[in-house]
Amino acid sequence: RRQIPDLIQRVEMQIKKNLQQGQHITKLEAEIKKFKQAESSKSLRIVLLGKTGCGKSSSGNTILGRKAFKAESNPKSVTKRCQKEECEVDGHHVAVVDTPGLFDDSLTHEEVNDEMVKCMSHLAPGPHVFLLVIRIGRLTPEEKETVKLIKQGFGKGAEKFTIILFTYGDTLENDDQTIEEYIEKDKDFFEKLISDCGGRYHVFINRKKQDRSQVRDLIRKIDTMVKNNGGSFYTNEMLQEAEAAIKKETEKILKEKEEEMERMREELRRNDKEVNKELERIRNEKEKDKEAWEKERREWWEKQKEEEEKRKQEEQRKLRELEEQQRKILEEKLENVQKEYEEKAREEAVRSNEFQEKYKK
Repeated sequence: RRQIPDLIQRVEMQIKKNLQQGQHITKLEAEIKKFKQAESSKSLRIVLLGKTGCGKSSSGNTILGRKAFKAESNPKSVTKRCQKEECEVDGHHVAVVDTPGLFDDSLTHEEVNDEMVKCMSHLAPGPHVFLLVIRIGRLTPEEKETVKLIKQGFGKGAEKFTIILFTYGDTLENDDQTIEEYIEKDKDFFEKLISDCGGRYHVFINRKKQDRSQVRDLIRKIDTMVKNNGGSFYTNEMLQEAEAAIKKETEKILKEKEEEMERMREELRRNDKEVNKELERIRNEKEKDKEAWEKERREWWEKQKEEEEKRKQEEQRKLRELEEQQRKILEEKLENVQKEYEEKAREEAVRSNEFQEKYKK
């Protein structure tokens, strides 16, 4: 009889053990599935890059088909840190990382580096594509400089993994304009940028978030680019190479600037000696020529006084002439008025006489 409870206990323990193993297996299977998804040829890892306010978060939401990233019409960055979200698009497992305005003034150099590393870690072993987001409109020199800094930050090797994503394409619709016509307006900048990125660009109409065709078209372009790249992706090694290149270039520039500053300091020291010598020579000459200078100054002053006196006399002469002219004009006017008055008086007398003669009759 005691064997039956023991047997039941052993059976319950085995069942519990089997359940725990089953849960562990299920967890492992889920992790394996997630890993396979990440490594699958149908997996795409996307990074959104661009200036604050260009529409990165809004574009991320358009790709995901839901509002996952915080997006507002605000000149200040809404996204403060890298954020990763995932979705399925036409059988693709898509991972999207939204980034803050990495090269805006709001972040320090150290913060930029930290966010770039986080961005890479979110999409390990590395992103398939950088979507360089540019808002359609008039690009300012500052915005162009930001695009240049983004390209420099990830290195020249990132260009073959980059697609230009133009946002707010509804602006083109409102202006009855094509993307090609928009590019033509700033031909020098855009042609070079697009050429560096293998001629790849795409347009999003952000207000049409439910229009999945624009997302599918983008995914197809990314697929084509990935195939052309042999299925490769941007790696940490490439980022480190870019950082090393930037560091090397920075050190080179700093060295050149320091050498230039040293040359300028040497030039200043040399000039300082020459200036001091010249000042001494001038002081000596001034001392020698002091009396001559004083004499010249007095003569100049006398001449000025003489010329001033002549000028006053000339002004008085002209004033007298003007007064004489005005007097003559006034006399002529008075004479004319007198003549007119006398003429009218005679006419009036004649009329009066005629009237009296007529009245007498």
